[in-house]
Amino acid sequence: MTTTETLTRIVTAADWDALYERFNHMSNSEFRRAQTVLRQGVLTQLSNGAFWDAYMHLLRYRRQAFLSAILAVEGLARSGRIDFGCSEAAAVAGWLRSEAPGSVAAVVRMAVPLLTTHTQIDDLLCLFDFTDVREIVAILLKECSPHAYYSLFQHLKLEADNLPLLRSAYSALLRKGDDLSFNMASIVRCYFDINDVNSTLSLQIEPYELSYIDMSYDRFVHVLRGRRPKI
Repeated sequence: MTTTETLTRIVTAADWDALYERFNHMSNSEFRRAQTVLRQGVLTQLSNGAFWDAYMHLLRYRRQAFLSAILAVEGLARSGRIDFGCSEAAAVAGWLRSEAPGSVAAVVRMAVPLLTTHTQIDDLLCLFDFTDVREIVAILLKECSPHAYYSLFQHLKLEADNLPLLRSAYSALLRKGDDLSFNMASIVRCYFDINDVNSTLSLQIEPYELSYIDMSYDRFVHVLRGRRPKI
């Protein structure tokens, strides 16, 4: 039986004592191989609840080695099966906040690029009680997708009076240099009245169109993609 087959059998059976015993008898190279097999293979085949339960037990065994196993969440996100509201996910978040609070931000940073909707991003942030808007903005600025930019827009609205943060976000978007980011910069500049900046952007938004952007995700994305509002 191959390593993949053995680890799949043990994890599927949720036999954590057997998994820990096997880890304890592995050489360093074997353990590194097991980390890869679990992250790239075994965990990606699990149901939502089983994934979070397995992740919890891997963290308990050796957090530093398995923190990046959160990357296996990509398959669940893409298929729409991810559920951040389940009890198993809550157990992971609670354990990390209690035992390794410094790792919470690392998990969030690794997971956000793998998510496929703005709702998934919001649910992830809620799960880990991630409330520092400045840090959330910094994480979302690294992404370049409609759902990430919509979440960014919503969080910037929470800091509508924080002009230094708004200017910083605007400048960061300009530096990215792609069309979607330029359009997002136009939205930020117009929506938050950032007028004391020198830059020319192709997307021009009229003041009366701002309420359209606020109406829904789909309408926000319509403008983000450079289209005129349907008013």
